[in-house]
Amino acid sequence: MTGPTTAGVRIGSFAAFYGDRRGALARFRDEQVDVLVGDYLAELTMLVLKKNMLRGKPGYATGFVDQLRPELTWIAEQGVKVVVNAGGLDPVGCAAEVERLCREQGLALRVAAVTGDDLTGSVSELRAAGHTFTNIDTAADLEIDTDQVLTANAYLGAWPIVAALRAGADIVIAPRVTDAALVMAPPAWHFGWSESDYDRLAGALAAGHAIECGAQATGGNFCFFAEHGDLGIPGMPIAEIREDGSSVITKTSGSGGLVTVDTVTAQMLYEVSGPDYHNPDVIVDWRTVRIDPEGLDRVLVHGVEGRAPTGVTKLSLSYEGGYRNSMTVGLTGPDKAAKIAWIERQFAEYVGAPADFDELRVSVVGSLAADAPSYEAASAWMTIAARDTDRARVSRANFSDRIVELGVSSIPGCYFTTPPLPERLVGVQWPCLVPKSAIRPAMVLDGRAVEIPWGPVAEAEALPIHRAQVRSDEGGHDGREAVELVPVMFGDILGARSGDKAGAANLGVWVREQTTYDWLRSWLTVSRLRELLPELAELEVVRHEFPLMRGMNFMVYGFLGQGVSACLRIDPQAKGLGEYLRAKQVAVPADLLSVAPEPRAAVAVGGAS
Repeated sequence: MTGPTTAGVRIGSFAAFYGDRRGALARFRDEQVDVLVGDYLAELTMLVLKKNMLRGKPGYATGFVDQLRPELTWIAEQGVKVVVNAGGLDPVGCAAEVERLCREQGLALRVAAVTGDDLTGSVSELRAAGHTFTNIDTAADLEIDTDQVLTANAYLGAWPIVAALRAGADIVIAPRVTDAALVMAPPAWHFGWSESDYDRLAGALAAGHAIECGAQATGGNFCFFAEHGDLGIPGMPIAEIREDGSSVITKTSGSGGLVTVDTVTAQMLYEVSGPDYHNPDVIVDWRTVRIDPEGLDRVLVHGVEGRAPTGVTKLSLSYEGGYRNSMTVGLTGPDKAAKIAWIERQFAEYVGAPADFDELRVSVVGSLAADAPSYEAASAWMTIAARDTDRARVSRANFSDRIVELGVSSIPGCYFTTPPLPERLVGVQWPCLVPKSAIRPAMVLDGRAVEIPWGPVAEAEALPIHRAQVRSDEGGHDGREAVELVPVMFGDILGARSGDKAGAANLGVWVREQTTYDWLRSWLTVSRLRELLPELAELEVVRHEFPLMRGMNFMVYGFLGQGVSACLRIDPQAKGLGEYLRAKQVAVPADLLSVAPEPRAAVAVGGAS
């Protein structure tokens, strides 16, 4: 094909992270799309790429280049544009490698790079000018020496990508841009949107948020999967974005999975915070997002409203936070609690007491029951993880080797799940804001760099400090008097998806019927959530409501400590937090069950009532 379809600009997503499914790009060979996008840059990925560069490896996503190589011919023949953030820390180097591939295959494709996000070398200068790099989650100022900074990448917006497409680029290699910018740029280019078309940009951002995580919009990680039979391997998502900014979310033809209001809602509540979704190009009122069915595997996203952005953008900074190590010990059969206690005493005597480390966490996974129908069911794992600024404290010689040395001196049935491993460098994630005036985005094409100015800003707009956003902590009365309560598994009526936002966890929940939502917003208060999930008892939790999606989002600050790389939890990205909540037994009004899916068998209610 040679141009956008009558449905608008049809954009397919083939990568949600660095390491996503190989061969996903090839799935679009027979699909009618105008643009293909790939999102490679989680905040942790920037740190991984930095470590690669320190080892003399490329600072970009080489996996993108490998996946692109066999697909270039049909991409060129069909006139499909490709927009990715695979450039990572070296977008110019990535673009040069893609250009080399094109020359090898005799393809006259023009490749552009976007630059300007990397402020690593400017941190000292910005600090000298009075910038404090205030953490947007904790409100703390950055106090480390600037030579400890590993990465400092500002989130660029869509307009440098738009400029590249307008200049005739076929493939655009971006660095740290907002995930949604990859999807916002193609319709802005095609329809000729201006920087102040805020409602249209807001709609495109919502479409971008829907498909930026790949198959999460098409049945992947979907909490209600068991209601739909075998979903197989879900197809890759497609957004058909129209001139007014509305979009239809669908998927590759003949593929597994499904696209429903639920699958799209789950994604819309994933990794957001409060009602204002701040993007360097537009602030979206997330409360205006409307999600409606439009046919089989087709969901309409519309009504989204936006306004002018602020004069700042997010800076994802990471710095050296010491080193970490861990070992996992197998526990089988009887007396597991006593075995755990013995190991902890031995560890304190032979390796180090908890107070000897900057942080030590012991996690036990599995049942402590003695009798079980199988070997696996009779087993549990005990993980001992430590972090310290003193590298020697958690080195292989002083930590993992010493745990192994206790093997025949410890509990009966002792075994280890891995050999002793060396310590790993920890990168602390520090989300903060930086003035746009300190950033000079540029587009590089045919060897020439062109600076792309920022669009207009609303200087009076409040800064996007999450804790300053409007919150609704405790809900209100739903108008019910005393009613019959029935114990159910929360997941019978509640959908959830969770994830990480630097050191905070994001827990999005929703229900599928208005009466149930009216009850939920009254019942599931912050206090009630803490009762259901005791791990949150000492943490700050903020609740935000999204009535049009019948959903809420809970931001749990500090749950992941100093970010994914430094977190010692067994689930350092909080991916399972939503399912943990859905597994709880709760008491709900009996009449809600007549409007909800048939519940599974429930056990006695625990937690809150």
